[in-house]
Amino acid sequence: MSDAPAVTGRIGITLLCCYLLAVTARIGGCYAPDPARRDDRIGHGPVIGDEFPDFRLREASGRTITRDDLRGAPAVIVVAPSLDWSPATKAELSDLADALDGRHDLRVAVLMTAAQATPRSLRFGRDHDFPFYYLIDDDGLIEQLGVAGPAPDGTAAALPATFVLDAGGRIRLRDVRQNPRSWLAPEAVVAALVEPH
Repeated sequence: MSDAPAVTGRIGITLLCCYLLAVTARIGGCYAPDPARRDDRIGHGPVIGDEFPDFRLREASGRTITRDDLRGAPAVIVVAPSLDWSPATKAELSDLADALDGRHDLRVAVLMTAAQATPRSLRFGRDHDFPFYYLIDDDGLIEQLGVAGPAPDGTAAALPATFVLDAGGRIRLRDVRQNPRSWLAPEAVVAALVEPH
């Protein structure tokens, strides 16, 4: 009896494992938090020091949330390209939830276009116990913020962006990216929450 099939099988399994490790490393290297603030859309939308635009939006739970609901405490607003097809956005929200765990002195809202508020996107919010509002923009807020862009499928989407607001609703941090594979590191968001005015 020959041992050739057993050896061949072991080599095949070893090569498959090496391939899967390489794919995992490549995917992991594509999506990463970035500690440096960016603004790839300078001249579009409100800037640091401006009051965040007024809004009245539907929340995934069916409630209506307004800008005034975010006042009275610092707030973080994450503009999500998609919670359906974007692994980077899901990773960003997970990172942010971990960094803000136990913080009851602020509010966090995830903003997505109506086109990107798919059942799978909304299920992400239900499946993860993050204390976030999931706001559906069907009123042009994303355009006002200067972060509108097309999704890969051609529908309306948004560029990944993070805004930190003070308790009065003024913008303390603005981070807008053309590259949907990176996001502002949660440490930079937390630092902006404690920066002096």
